[in-house]
Amino acid sequence: MNKNIEEFNKLLNNHFTKSKHSKLSIGISTLDSSYVYHLSPDLDSSQSFGLGSVSKTFISTYICELINNKKIDLNLRISDYLSLNPKINYPRIRDLLTHTSGYHAFIPLLSSMSVLLLNGFNKKNIYKNTSRAWLLKSLKKIKPMKTKYRYSDYNYAVVALIIEHIEQRPFKDVMIDYIHNKLGMHNTYYGSYLSTKKDLYSWLWEDENPFLPSGGLFSNIDDMQIFLNYQIKQQKHLADAHHRYSKTNLNKSVYTGFSWNSFINGCFYWHIGGQGYYRSYVLFDTKKQISLVILATVDVNVQHVNRLGSSLYRCIKRNNKILFSFLEEYSKQILNQNELLVSMYD
Repeated sequence: MNKNIEEFNKLLNNHFTKSKHSKLSIGISTLDSSYVYHLSPDLDSSQSFGLGSVSKTFISTYICELINNKKIDLNLRISDYLSLNPKINYPRIRDLLTHTSGYHAFIPLLSSMSVLLLNGFNKKNIYKNTSRAWLLKSLKKIKPMKTKYRYSDYNYAVVALIIEHIEQRPFKDVMIDYIHNKLGMHNTYYGSYLSTKKDLYSWLWEDENPFLPSGGLFSNIDDMQIFLNYQIKQQKHLADAHHRYSKTNLNKSVYTGFSWNSFINGCFYWHIGGQGYYRSYVLFDTKKQISLVILATVDVNVQHVNRLGSSLYRCIKRNNKILFSFLEEYSKQILNQNELLVSMYD
């Protein structure tokens, strides 16, 4: 077996050892074709997964619409768009988008601590019982810390408020209209109380939770391939979102765009997401014009799919024909296992 495929196979086996009941789908797009592989029984392309923090990349994509339509100035401050505390020197819009605003440590601590201590993890959204009014109130009280890259959901909750102010419509209405009608992703939606209360893998999302923009989108494998292909085809249009603004890790020299991560000399961008027991990994390469997406559920909340994603990318770059043959065979084995189980119970 090819060395890169061996590594990927080992990681796959490790994934399913830790999460025997995991649902996992892979989507790969190249210049010529798109491929989808379902590596779990009873799984097809209609399955929706929680995207977690990958939700932020949709906001960064929409921000480019506002930039190109001259509706937003990234160098203006939050207080130039929202009525806030005149005694606070607020960060710029650009600082929010690149996680350099100084809001890195802030989450509703009392709410999240009680939820985690009393109820555990799954379903127990750490942003439970927050609201738009709560978010505005917190902005008027909190002074940003030293501006340095620190990833924060709070940043994109505030960006959503600014989008609402600019468009004079509820944030979800703006984004769903854009996602469905501009991007053509008709199976992508924000979580709600009704859609998540019986979802075993998701946090419970209240309909007006202000952190939905940061991590509450749901999508399927086909829609996510559309989204990543849009990132490649619209590079000039999305240049502001893809730009390398500041280092996120001094050792690995990873840079951030508007929530897109990249290496300074690389042509590929990625983001990792997770909420509840959902996991996601997305990557697109502007030079080779390839993209990949992994959508999964896991059995244990500490498990992630980022190593699977980076290994998969290496396989695609070095010998995609061998990779496709491996995934095709792996998918057939899963299908055969499923058919065998069905026949046993017929």
